[in-house]
Amino acid sequence: MLSQYYTDLLSWPTTIAPDTGEVQLRLGETIDALVMRARFGGEVNHQLVQAMLHVPIIIVPGAKVVDWVFLTQPRTPMRRSTIDDLMAAEVGWYDADDTIALPAFGATEGDLRWLQCPEARAELPSWETIVGAVRRTFMRTW
Repeated sequence: MLSQYYTDLLSWPTTIAPDTGEVQLRLGETIDALVMRARFGGEVNHQLVQAMLHVPIIIVPGAKVVDWVFLTQPRTPMRRSTIDDLMAAEVGWYDADDTIALPAFGATEGDLRWLQCPEARAELPSWETIVGAVRRTFMRTW
């Protein structure tokens, strides 16, 4: 049912992981993602909210750190300086054809969950938009 929601209403390429039953999102062709530590992610999201942009963000809890995954349109080519800035800010990305787990709606604290849920038929922000917000935030925090 959850996979059907993601596929039908959001047009996202999803599958069900046979071993865990999790809904998995395939990255690369239609959707991509940037991942960063929660604290920095909060500052990046603040930049985006100020620009009145809504970005689906997944909270990935960990034993020691919490990551935020920002979903975007497909990745575009990056200059070496952009890659260097992202690496300096400790922002990562996934390989093409990687999959990530999608949260169930209504997940609770400590679970994989949505910070900001996706909106049906809403276009994801471009890769460049999120990268730009990361770079502006990182340059400001130096």
